[in-house]
Amino acid sequence: MGARSGDDIPIRLTRGRGKRHEPQILIAPLIDIVFLLLIFFILVARFMAPSIAIALPESGTDALDESRYITVAIDADGYTWLDDTPMSLEEMTVALEEARRAEEFEIVRLRADRDTSLQIVVDTLDAIRAAGISDVAIETSRDGFNEEESAASEN
Repeated sequence: MGARSGDDIPIRLTRGRGKRHEPQILIAPLIDIVFLLLIFFILVARFMAPSIAIALPESGTDALDESRYITVAIDADGYTWLDDTPMSLEEMTVALEEARRAEEFEIVRLRADRDTSLQIVVDTLDAIRAAGISDVAIETSRDGFNEEESAASEN
Protein backbone atom coordinates (compact mmCIF):
# COMPACT_ATOMS: atom_id res chain seq x y z
CA MET A 1 0.00 0.00 0.00
CA GLY A 2 2.48 2.45 -1.02
CA ALA A 3 2.08 5.82 -2.42
CA ARG A 4 -0.69 6.19 -4.88
CA SER A 5 -0.57 8.27 -7.96
CA GLY A 6 -2.83 11.28 -8.46
CA ASP A 7 -5.09 9.38 -10.84
CA ASP A 8 -7.96 8.90 -8.37
CA ILE A 9 -8.42 12.65 -7.56
CA PRO A 10 -11.45 13.89 -9.45
CA ILE A 11 -10.86 17.12 -11.37
CA ARG A 12 -13.73 19.31 -12.48
CA LEU A 13 -13.29 21.48 -15.50
CA THR A 14 -15.96 24.10 -16.00
CA ARG A 15 -16.06 25.73 -19.36
CA GLY A 16 -18.36 28.70 -19.06
CA ARG A 17 -20.88 26.86 -16.92
CA GLY A 18 -19.90 28.50 -13.64
CA LYS A 19 -21.15 31.86 -12.42
CA ARG A 20 -21.10 34.49 -15.12
CA HIS A 21 -20.28 38.02 -14.08
CA GLU A 22 -22.00 40.73 -16.04
CA PRO A 23 -19.85 43.80 -16.73
CA GLN A 24 -20.87 46.75 -14.56
CA ILE A 25 -20.36 50.48 -14.82
CA LEU A 26 -19.92 52.07 -11.42
CA ILE A 27 -21.90 55.30 -11.35
CA ALA A 28 -20.34 57.02 -8.29
CA PRO A 29 -16.82 57.41 -9.77
CA LEU A 30 -18.35 58.47 -13.08
CA ILE A 31 -20.32 61.24 -11.35
CA ASP A 32 -17.14 62.35 -9.52
CA ILE A 33 -15.29 62.68 -12.82
CA VAL A 34 -18.17 64.61 -14.42
CA PHE A 35 -18.25 67.08 -11.49
CA LEU A 36 -14.47 67.57 -11.67
CA LEU A 37 -14.70 68.31 -15.39
CA LEU A 38 -17.58 70.71 -14.79
CA ILE A 39 -15.62 72.60 -12.12
CA PHE A 40 -12.56 72.71 -14.39
CA PHE A 41 -14.47 74.22 -17.31
CA ILE A 42 -16.28 76.74 -15.10
CA LEU A 43 -12.98 77.96 -13.67
CA VAL A 44 -11.31 78.11 -17.07
CA ALA A 45 -14.21 80.07 -18.54
CA ARG A 46 -14.22 82.49 -15.60
CA PHE A 47 -10.54 83.39 -15.85
CA MET A 48 -10.26 83.58 -19.62
CA ALA A 49 -9.26 86.96 -21.03
CA PRO A 50 -11.82 88.94 -23.00
CA SER A 51 -12.03 87.88 -26.63
CA ILE A 52 -11.13 91.34 -27.96
CA ALA A 53 -7.39 92.01 -27.83
CA ILE A 54 -7.02 95.48 -26.31
CA ALA A 55 -3.91 96.97 -24.71
CA LEU A 56 -5.41 99.23 -22.05
CA PRO A 57 -3.81 102.56 -21.12
CA GLU A 58 -2.20 102.73 -17.70
CA SER A 59 -3.41 104.51 -14.58
CA GLY A 60 -2.29 104.96 -10.98
CA THR A 61 -5.65 103.93 -9.59
CA ASP A 62 -7.86 101.10 -10.70
CA ALA A 63 -11.27 101.19 -9.10
CA LEU A 64 -13.74 99.04 -11.04
CA ASP A 65 -17.33 99.25 -9.94
CA GLU A 66 -18.60 95.70 -9.72
CA SER A 67 -22.22 96.73 -10.29
CA ARG A 68 -24.09 95.74 -13.39
CA TYR A 69 -22.37 97.19 -16.40
CA ILE A 70 -22.29 96.88 -20.16
CA THR A 71 -18.96 96.97 -21.99
CA VAL A 72 -18.13 99.08 -25.02
CA ALA A 73 -14.73 98.17 -26.49
CA ILE A 74 -12.63 99.85 -29.16
CA ASP A 75 -9.74 97.91 -30.67
CA ALA A 76 -6.52 99.36 -32.08
CA ASP A 77 -8.05 99.54 -35.57
CA GLY A 78 -10.98 101.65 -34.34
CA TYR A 79 -13.68 98.97 -34.54
CA THR A 80 -16.33 99.21 -31.80
CA TRP A 81 -17.82 96.28 -29.90
CA LEU A 82 -20.80 96.13 -27.55
CA ASP A 83 -20.38 93.16 -25.18
CA ASP A 84 -18.30 91.13 -27.69
CA THR A 85 -20.61 92.02 -30.61
CA PRO A 86 -19.03 94.17 -33.34
CA MET A 87 -21.23 97.06 -34.48
CA SER A 88 -21.13 100.55 -35.90
CA LEU A 89 -21.57 103.62 -33.70
CA GLU A 90 -25.13 104.12 -34.97
CA GLU A 91 -26.08 100.51 -34.19
CA MET A 92 -24.41 100.80 -30.79
CA THR A 93 -26.39 103.96 -29.96
CA VAL A 94 -29.68 102.20 -30.76
CA ALA A 95 -28.69 99.06 -28.80
CA LEU A 96 -27.56 101.10 -25.78
CA GLU A 97 -30.75 103.12 -25.79
CA GLU A 98 -32.86 99.94 -25.84
CA ALA A 99 -30.78 98.40 -23.05
CA ARG A 100 -31.06 101.61 -20.99
CA ARG A 101 -34.85 101.61 -21.34
CA ALA A 102 -34.95 97.97 -20.23
CA GLU A 103 -32.66 98.87 -17.27
CA GLU A 104 -30.24 96.06 -18.15
CA PHE A 105 -27.21 97.93 -16.76
CA GLU A 106 -26.22 100.77 -14.47
CA ILE A 107 -22.96 101.93 -16.04
CA VAL A 108 -21.10 101.70 -19.35
CA ARG A 109 -17.54 100.41 -19.11
CA LEU A 110 -15.40 101.79 -21.96
CA ARG A 111 -12.36 99.71 -22.91
CA ALA A 112 -10.24 101.43 -25.57
CA ASP A 113 -6.88 100.22 -26.86
CA ARG A 114 -4.05 102.60 -25.96
CA ASP A 115 -3.20 102.94 -29.68
CA THR A 116 -6.73 104.04 -30.60
CA SER A 117 -7.11 107.55 -31.97
CA LEU A 118 -8.53 110.00 -29.46
CA GLN A 119 -11.09 111.11 -32.06
CA ILE A 120 -12.51 107.57 -32.24
CA VAL A 121 -12.82 107.48 -28.43
CA VAL A 122 -14.57 110.88 -28.43
CA ASP A 123 -16.94 109.74 -31.21
CA THR A 124 -17.75 106.63 -29.17
CA LEU A 125 -18.40 108.72 -26.05
CA ASP A 126 -20.71 110.95 -28.14
CA ALA A 127 -22.60 107.87 -29.32
CA ILE A 128 -22.97 106.69 -25.71
CA ARG A 129 -24.26 110.13 -24.66
CA ALA A 130 -26.67 110.15 -27.63
CA ALA A 131 -28.23 107.00 -26.14
CA GLY A 132 -29.01 109.01 -23.00
CA ILE A 133 -26.25 107.51 -20.85
CA SER A 134 -24.08 109.72 -18.67
CA ASP A 135 -22.41 107.13 -16.39
CA VAL A 136 -19.28 105.94 -18.21
CA ALA A 137 -16.23 104.33 -16.61
CA ILE A 138 -13.02 104.21 -18.64
CA GLU A 139 -11.13 100.99 -17.96
CA THR A 140 -7.35 101.18 -17.60
CA SER A 141 -4.53 98.81 -16.75
CA ARG A 142 -2.33 99.28 -13.70
CA ASP A 143 0.46 96.86 -14.76
CA GLY A 144 2.83 99.30 -16.47
CA PHE A 145 2.27 102.05 -13.90
CA ASN A 146 3.85 100.04 -11.09
CA GLU A 147 7.04 99.52 -13.10
CA GLU A 148 7.35 103.24 -13.93
CA GLU A 149 6.54 104.26 -10.36
CA SER A 150 9.14 101.93 -8.85
CA ALA A 151 11.77 103.04 -11.41
CA ALA A 152 11.11 106.71 -10.60
CA SER A 153 11.37 106.11 -6.85
CA GLU A 154 14.74 104.33 -7.25
CA ASN A 155 16.32 107.33 -9.04
